[in-house]
Amino acid sequence: MSQQQQPQQSNWPFLVIAVLMSVVLWLFVRTGAQPPGQRVVLSAIAVTNGAPGLTVSPTRVEVRIEGTSTLVERLTPDEVAVIADLAGHRDGDLVPLTVVPPQGLKVLGTSVNQVRVVKLATSAP
Repeated sequence: MSQQQQPQQSNWPFLVIAVLMSVVLWLFVRTGAQPPGQRVVLSAIAVTNGAPGLTVSPTRVEVRIEGTSTLVERLTPDEVAVIADLAGHRDGDLVPLTVVPPQGLKVLGTSVNQVRVVKLATSAP
């Protein structure tokens, strides 16, 4: 009796799948598994569309930011845009703030949600 030899199958498809799975797992561990971090930054309020001689009070606001710990650790206060649009407002009005965080970060809250429009103090000659 002669034994029939079975054709030998190649393992290359399984090797490709194993390599792809290991790359996906490595990317997940490297980027997605980082615990979220939080930080509070004191950012200056940028005034837009205001009449000459108007500003806001307070001029800075605390912003609580959340994101991956590496992004939060590298964050500087200048990277968080806090904007008060004074279009159509005058002295004494309350204006809401708009906070624009850097990409990949989320705003959890601010120390104040709105600021008061005030006239700039002029110095007497």
